[in-house]
Amino acid sequence: MKTAAKGFGKSIMDPLHREGWWNRRILLMVCVVLELVTIHSPMVRGTLELQLDEEQPAGTIVGDISVGLPPGITASLYFISDHEGTGVGSDLDIDESTGIIKTAKVLDRELRDRYNFIAVTMTGVTVEVTINVNDINDHAPTFQRKRAMFKIPEQTAIGTGFPLEPAVDADKGPLTTQGYLIKDGNVGQAFTLETRRGSNEVLYLDLVVNAILDREKRSTYTLSLEAFDGGSPKRTDQMILDITVQDINDNAPIFNQSRYHAIISENLQPGSNILQVFATDVDEGDNGMVLYEINRRQSDPDRYFVIDSRTGIITLNKPLDFEMRRVHELVVQAQDNATQPEVTNAFVTIHVRDYNDNQPTMTIIFLSEDGSPRISEGAQPGQYVARISVTDPDYGEYANVNVSLEGGDGKFALTTKDSIIYLICVDKILDREERDSYELRVMATDSGTPPLRAESSFIIQVIDINDNPPLFDQPVYRQVIPEVVFPGSFVLQVTARDKDQGPNGDIDYCILQDHGSYSNWFSIDSITGIITTLSQLDYEKNPNPSITVVATDGGKPRLSSTAVVNVVLQDINDNEPVFERNFYNVSIKENTAPGTCILEVTATDADGGSFGSITYSLGSGITSVVPSQFTIGKETGQICTSTALDRDQGPASFDFTVTAVDGGGLSSVAYVKVDLADINDNRPAFYPVSYAVSLSTQSAPGTSVVRVTAYDPDSGENGRITYKTVPGGASPYFTLNKDTGVISLSRSVYGKANSVIPVVISAQDGGGLVALVSARVNISVVAGLVAPPVFEQTQYYFTVSEDVLRGTVVGIVQASSTSRDISYTVSSGDPGGYFTVDPDTGAIRTSLSLDHEAQSALELEVQARSGNPPAFGQTLVHITIADINDNPPVFLPSSSESLLLPEHTEMGTVVYRVQAEDGDSGVNGQLTFDLSSPSGSQRTFSIERSSGEIRLVGSLNYESAPRYDLQVIAKDGGVPQLSATFVLVVHIQAENDQGPVFDTLTYRVAIKEGTLINTRFLQVRALNRETSGSGYFSPLAYHLRPDGDAAGFGIAADSGWLFVKNSLDREVKDMYLLTVLASQGHGHLKKTGSATVRISVTDENDNFPRLTQERVFMAVRENLAAGTGFGHVTASDRDSGPNGRLSYRFLHPDRHFQINSHTGEISTRTTLDREQQSSYQLGMVVQDGGSPPRSATGTAFITVLDDNDNDPAFTHSQSGKIIIIQVTEGQSSGVLLGTLQSKDPDEGENGTVFYSLSGRRFICSGKIELPCKQLH
Repeated sequence: MKTAAKGFGKSIMDPLHREGWWNRRILLMVCVVLELVTIHSPMVRGTLELQLDEEQPAGTIVGDISVGLPPGITASLYFISDHEGTGVGSDLDIDESTGIIKTAKVLDRELRDRYNFIAVTMTGVTVEVTINVNDINDHAPTFQRKRAMFKIPEQTAIGTGFPLEPAVDADKGPLTTQGYLIKDGNVGQAFTLETRRGSNEVLYLDLVVNAILDREKRSTYTLSLEAFDGGSPKRTDQMILDITVQDINDNAPIFNQSRYHAIISENLQPGSNILQVFATDVDEGDNGMVLYEINRRQSDPDRYFVIDSRTGIITLNKPLDFEMRRVHELVVQAQDNATQPEVTNAFVTIHVRDYNDNQPTMTIIFLSEDGSPRISEGAQPGQYVARISVTDPDYGEYANVNVSLEGGDGKFALTTKDSIIYLICVDKILDREERDSYELRVMATDSGTPPLRAESSFIIQVIDINDNPPLFDQPVYRQVIPEVVFPGSFVLQVTARDKDQGPNGDIDYCILQDHGSYSNWFSIDSITGIITTLSQLDYEKNPNPSITVVATDGGKPRLSSTAVVNVVLQDINDNEPVFERNFYNVSIKENTAPGTCILEVTATDADGGSFGSITYSLGSGITSVVPSQFTIGKETGQICTSTALDRDQGPASFDFTVTAVDGGGLSSVAYVKVDLADINDNRPAFYPVSYAVSLSTQSAPGTSVVRVTAYDPDSGENGRITYKTVPGGASPYFTLNKDTGVISLSRSVYGKANSVIPVVISAQDGGGLVALVSARVNISVVAGLVAPPVFEQTQYYFTVSEDVLRGTVVGIVQASSTSRDISYTVSSGDPGGYFTVDPDTGAIRTSLSLDHEAQSALELEVQARSGNPPAFGQTLVHITIADINDNPPVFLPSSSESLLLPEHTEMGTVVYRVQAEDGDSGVNGQLTFDLSSPSGSQRTFSIERSSGEIRLVGSLNYESAPRYDLQVIAKDGGVPQLSATFVLVVHIQAENDQGPVFDTLTYRVAIKEGTLINTRFLQVRALNRETSGSGYFSPLAYHLRPDGDAAGFGIAADSGWLFVKNSLDREVKDMYLLTVLASQGHGHLKKTGSATVRISVTDENDNFPRLTQERVFMAVRENLAAGTGFGHVTASDRDSGPNGRLSYRFLHPDRHFQINSHTGEISTRTTLDREQQSSYQLGMVVQDGGSPPRSATGTAFITVLDDNDNDPAFTHSQSGKIIIIQVTEGQSSGVLLGTLQSKDPDEGENGTVFYSLSGRRFICSGKIELPCKQLH
């Protein structure tokens, strides 16, 4: 054991070290002395035992060591001997000088309950000190689990105990766990608690059964247990104990009834359910699962019945026999599924009921001559048909048989005298034509329960007698045929029907001869009833011949009837329409309102009926295409305007053709010329509006100064212009020629040097309209000789491509002058504003997009200005707008066409000439034509490359090639080369002398787009020309050749009616060409004729207009004359005619701008001033001419460009006033005299102000761009 002089070290050695009094040698000597004293001093001992409660705060006084010294001994210093692990040094604080013992921290008895150490005085007296730590109740009992589950079988004996986990308390003695309580859940005091103290002082716990447990009454308990200690107050802890009462098999199954009864028929089928027994068992799991079985030792050893072990359903296992056994007794057991099952019995009584199992038998004998079931339709009521005998092998009531009769619609009855023999007889009059057979059913039924019956069904045939004459389907027939049919041609087929059978129903046909009815023109097939022509028909002799047809049957006696056939002869189409005149001339005023009818052409046709009906259409003229400005009434021939006609913006006359087509396809053409008479609908307009010229003071009177020019697109007197000066705009120095617009010097201007004389001139046409904007002429008077700027060339020639971007430099003009301040302007020649000139450099640039096709060249007058007053020089600039290949060829009038070509057409014949145009010029607009078709087509047809003539160069054969699709490609000469394709469909007309012939080779019909599917629109008709071997015509069958456009249409095979199969959309396709075929015969005898149907799809207003740009941006210069156009809006509409005719307007009327309702050109309504408003936003509406109309909207954004139309103005005073600046004499040079400020409302360079002084004694300093200038 190691002992340490703890007290000495702490009380003496540490202070010495701290004070620095001793050195290591002295320390070693003291330790040795102390050890010697301890060893050699005589042993004097004392004891001290102290008590202290745990959990006292640190510093609590425990006791005094001196109390333990022997009597008479004192000490002033203690040395404490401490063993390692005793806790004395860490838990106690011992004062070695006084011997007072204190706690160094809070003591915990549960960690350490005793402290022992020895205190030694300097004289060697020892005191053994013992400190006992007393327990306090600082711990509660604690269950290891707060909730536990426990299972106890039911029927456990009372007093049986089950150990539970005890609660643990760290305290000791009376303060540890002292007991347990059941606080809650102990229903019926089913449990008690017993405890026992273990050697480790733990109080153990047992759960003891205190009452009989029955799971069927209560299956679970939830006990709340509490443990408590012996403290005051007590400390406690709780635990929940979930007790499950486990089932034991203590209950037997119980049936819901002790005896069951059932009655079943002996014919019940095996597998049928009879009844269900039911038992319950209150146990759970296997103990409560009930299983059923039949006790075979006590019942049903032959297994007539079986039972489902789980459901208790008793089922018949094999057939029963009432005669062998009428009652069955079963013992059914119900047992549970426990290891030692409980069993219960029930009794089932099943009674078997007898049934009727023998049916009657019947014997039927028919009473006709041959013993078959038949009877004449002439049999009278009461006549016998059959005899029936019945028997039944059963006895008793089951042998009683009743016989009944069903069917026959009441025409037959059943009779008997002895209920053994029965007779069937006729009950009502029979009519074979009404019904030729009857189905009868005889039933024999016994009296059993259920009754059995036998039945027999048979059909009674009713034998015919000749009691009906033939009857025609209709009493009167009507047929329409052309008068030119060949003898033997089919007219129609009559049909008579005879209700009788056999020879009684066989029919022969004949024509009743009547000389006055032209019956000898026709013959009839006696078997088929087909009527054909016997000789040539004559419409003029009798257009409506009528014949009587007789139908006779083969009965005895023979019966007959008649019908009338009315034949309507149809005139052939052998006359073309004839116009009243071949040429029509009409004159109308321009701007005639759209829809105004100007002329009615009339054609007549000598044919009658549909062949005499005429329709009119417009065609191209001698040198023009079909005019879109006119429409013609299809039936009336009225020609009306479709748009407003402007003679000044378009042609002065129109020529076109009118085609009249009759119902058979024959046509004729008349020529129409429409001249537009001018009206005074245009005011004169000056261009240019502003003129600037220079004049020398030395000029003699009579000198021509300048010529102003106004334009008026009207003609004649309306376009003749006279000029005059406006009031206040004249000058006494000049005169104006009212006819030519030339301004001349009237007197000397010698005194007007260095001044500008303005002259304002108006223009008026012969109709009295005056120009809205007057021309302003500024005449600059120069002292002495005029020295105008001189251009390097008198004329300039530039070329620019039409596809250049805006702002592209076209060329540069240069002028020289003694004055260096030269500025350039375009004075005339460009009313459209396509070009601008840089005022400083003379560079000419494009300002708008160019289009060679709209304008191929311009001649501009460019003016150079210099000096003050200014002098002006001019030059001519010729600008050629070079064409690019930007327009592909366009075929006229459409990109496709079709024609019908007879099979015998001679080779070399020109069959078609294609027409195309190209908007480009030169080689870009030169067209060549090529065929691009299958090789067979190119061997049959050729095209002349320059003229577009298509020739037949091979033979035609309908059987090998009934159709050709020719593709013509038109190419221009540009780079890159542009092209277009034209499709010509050539249908071959077969030459078949014996085949059917249509009444016309080409049918023309117009139908509206959107026509409903299955709508009929045209009936074609063909005539037979060849008889069959029996001498009459076989019927015709119509069909469409399955090529080209046939997919969209159908034809009724028997009637020739064409109908619509697919939806029609004119904007997708506006013309269809069909080949309709009529066939007769079959196989190698089949002959076919053909005709062409040309279908024009007329327009409906089913498309909205579409603006090319819904947002369009435009620019216009300020100060342009009212009425100046500066931009267009364009729109398109896929519809045609009035439906596609567009008109433009602003969404809201505007006082600054107007829009041409026909062209979409936007022009100024008044003169614009950028300084007042620099931009505009206008809503636009484009509307078609449909009914109701459709429309679209867009927006125009207009920017006003600046003109240099404002003079700078000094801000110090009003314009023209003198600005006075004072300066003292003798002032030195360079002194600032003042600052001038000016403003110019123009923008850009037009608003930049330059300053200069006319005197030489002062200068203007600072940058010239600044609006503020300093004067020195």
